[in-house]
Amino acid sequence: MTNGYNYDALSNTLTISASFAKKASKVGSLEYNIILKLRHDFPDLTIQQEAKREAEKKLNYHQMEEFIDMHRNATELRATFEKVKKLSHIQSMPYRYVKNWFERTFPYYDNPAMDDDGFVVDPMTLNSMKEMINEVTAGNIQEAVPVKAAA
Repeated sequence: MTNGYNYDALSNTLTISASFAKKASKVGSLEYNIILKLRHDFPDLTIQQEAKREAEKKLNYHQMEEFIDMHRNATELRATFEKVKKLSHIQSMPYRYVKNWFERTFPYYDNPAMDDDGFVVDPMTLNSMKEMINEVTAGNIQEAVPVKAAA
């Protein structure tokens, strides 16, 4: 809806943006005349305002840092985070660069798993550890076979 309105002939509905509606409230404006013309041509026209999009919840650096600090290896993760922030300065969209890294690194941010000590655990690491524990307790781990070096 680049021009602020969209007419759907099938449903005989005119959808207008909030800014278009505001401009149309001024008698004689271009927007007012568009609505007037469409009302004249289509007397049963239904006019509706465009639904507001929910604002994307913006994750800030402080929130990212707090989440990183909840990991056992927070020191290493924090150092990597600082490097990513420095690298972001040469990007055209620094915040997006950092946020994309954060979301790739911590896809479990919205629903973190916690260990017994209250640290956040990567679900992939947690699943791998559980599988390893199950194999050890079931006696499925085979002893390493020495490999002879090629002469």
